[in-house]
Amino acid sequence: MKIIHDNDIKTITLLDERYYQSPVTKNWYPSNTTVLDVYPKGFGFTQWLKDLGHNADEVLKRAGEQGTRIHDAIESFLLGGELKWIEPNDEAKFSLDEWVMILKFVEFYKAYKPETIAVETALVSDELGFGTRLDYVCRIEGEIWYLDFKSGAGIYKSNKIQAVACQKAWNEQSKDKITRVGLFHLKAQTRGADKSGQTMQGEGWKVDEVVPDEQDKMWRLFEHTLAIWKEENPNPKPKNMVYPDRVKIDIV
Repeated sequence: MKIIHDNDIKTITLLDERYYQSPVTKNWYPSNTTVLDVYPKGFGFTQWLKDLGHNADEVLKRAGEQGTRIHDAIESFLLGGELKWIEPNDEAKFSLDEWVMILKFVEFYKAYKPETIAVETALVSDELGFGTRLDYVCRIEGEIWYLDFKSGAGIYKSNKIQAVACQKAWNEQSKDKITRVGLFHLKAQTRGADKSGQTMQGEGWKVDEVVPDEQDKMWRLFEHTLAIWKEENPNPKPKNMVYPDRVKIDIV
């Protein structure tokens, strides 16, 4: 949910970020993550939710908020900003867990020296029928990569499908085609660099690649999932809510 405050007209608008509007047709389309809500997460995920019980929503909310803070920090770093763990008033801007994951990306950046092409870029496609936001498009050793940051404990097939959908949306609209797709896992169990040099990884982080042969399969799975989503949601449209930003009683 995105919040926009217009002080001139004294309103707060809550934008439903699960949908994107085409700048050409003005049609609304679901985000690729919204589409994948209908994709089965697997027994392990379902059992995890059952074990959490009534706390599941709160845990997922906190995980989402943590992911957003990490994404925002990496974006700021890539755009030349200076990241500080401790503010001048001695308050921590990030939790220890978050700061460690941010440092893992910094380690990757210094080791592989990627050339930034795009960061946190929103795209919407009338032809493909969905919108998305790409985490990081970069060039590494002459090849264009899409890296999707993941701060959760594991990597799931739905994560691969989501990343390939981002690749497809980008390649439809850009002359710089993405050929390599990786899930940048910031909580990997790796102990250090890959001695063979075939995998980009370090202590506690790893780029899990969706290899080219697997990309076509992941895209087909997304198309099937999108067809199911459209069947259940024939008229997609966000629910944007507008509220006054202040109230007062006029006392006579």
